[in-house]
Amino acid sequence: MPTHTTRLPAVRFVAAAARRPSIAAGALLVALAAPLSAQSRLTALVGPPALGTTCFVQHRLPVGATSLVGGFLWSAPFAGAVAVPGLAVSGLLRVDPASFVVLGTGVPTVAQPLAMPVAVPNQTALLGAQLECQSFDLPASGTFELAANDVLLTVVSGPSASLDMAPVPPGTFLMGSSAPIGAAPYFNDLSSQPVRAVTISRPFWMGRHEVTQAQYQAVMGANPSLFQGAGLPNAPQRPVESVSWNNAVTYCQALTAIEQAAGRVPAGYQYRLPTEAEWEYCCRAGATTEFHTGTALVCGQANFLFSDHSNTSCSIGQTAVVGSYAPNAFGLHDMHGNVSEWCLDGSAAYSAGAVTDPYVSGDPEEPFIYRGGNWSAYSRSCRSAARGGDLATNSYFLVGFRVVLAPVLL
Repeated sequence: MPTHTTRLPAVRFVAAAARRPSIAAGALLVALAAPLSAQSRLTALVGPPALGTTCFVQHRLPVGATSLVGGFLWSAPFAGAVAVPGLAVSGLLRVDPASFVVLGTGVPTVAQPLAMPVAVPNQTALLGAQLECQSFDLPASGTFELAANDVLLTVVSGPSASLDMAPVPPGTFLMGSSAPIGAAPYFNDLSSQPVRAVTISRPFWMGRHEVTQAQYQAVMGANPSLFQGAGLPNAPQRPVESVSWNNAVTYCQALTAIEQAAGRVPAGYQYRLPTEAEWEYCCRAGATTEFHTGTALVCGQANFLFSDHSNTSCSIGQTAVVGSYAPNAFGLHDMHGNVSEWCLDGSAAYSAGAVTDPYVSGDPEEPFIYRGGNWSAYSRSCRSAARGGDLATNSYFLVGFRVVLAPVLL
């Protein structure tokens, strides 16, 4: 479906001008907003319009609806809703009738809503800038159907630059591994099957690297890591390890409070551990092979113990400074090594069939999941789909974590 990107200049949202219907001001009738229902056409905002990122606005059709074309109406913030007499329009106009423009036309379906990407430049002058949007479509009946609601896009700040986080777009990927069970060189097991299509529906941010000892110390006032001290080069920039799942969750809660106080957490978002699905989606970064590096993992590509592909020891015997190895296509380092990383989910078998934003809440008496290889792991355990786990209270010098700024789950 064709779409266009709305870009934001230095001081306000603007959009390419488009011809609009001629509506006499006296003919506009101010009305109350109609209640939303399962049969309503809806305008939806996917992800916060944060500096330096791309959010999406969608036009969602009710079940059973069809349409020939759809699009988006944009204006400066507008309070109220108006009827449009004399035109073949169903619904109320919720954008400014005197100044709206039309952008982003395409063909929406129930299964695939029409999506409009909105790119927000990383310019602090845009903070607080606003844009009102309402979507519409035209069915075969010839009557324009206006969405029953509108959305107000207010530019907010993204994560602090000191946290070094990468924006991650929404998308769909195949989660799990279809490699033969127990066979070299992957030595796959049943925990990563069945392979299923997973949709990550909203954009988020993920740390470009694992949480460092310095970052953990700054928030928690302590550093439990084994690999620290004056005898280890650049120890503060190595990943924190020897942290339990409970420790990692507490760090995320404290970081959320700090960043919320600074006004850097978009509404509906929080700092937390990634879900298993978010972690694997980020590790793959579009790759469908067992590693984001391809079909093999060899020495020099990550910090791990032994390559099952080259039959070679790759060990350095300890953690490395974060970012010492090349990033994947999302700009994320150390997804295949250094330390394994706690995820938010409790352990559970995969269900068959496509899912959206899966998350398994954990039982304190059962293991929680960690992902990714570590400095003492064979490459088979470093695969994108490989899974491990431990109790929430346990800690080990092979396990650390990284954070996401993502939709609230806890």
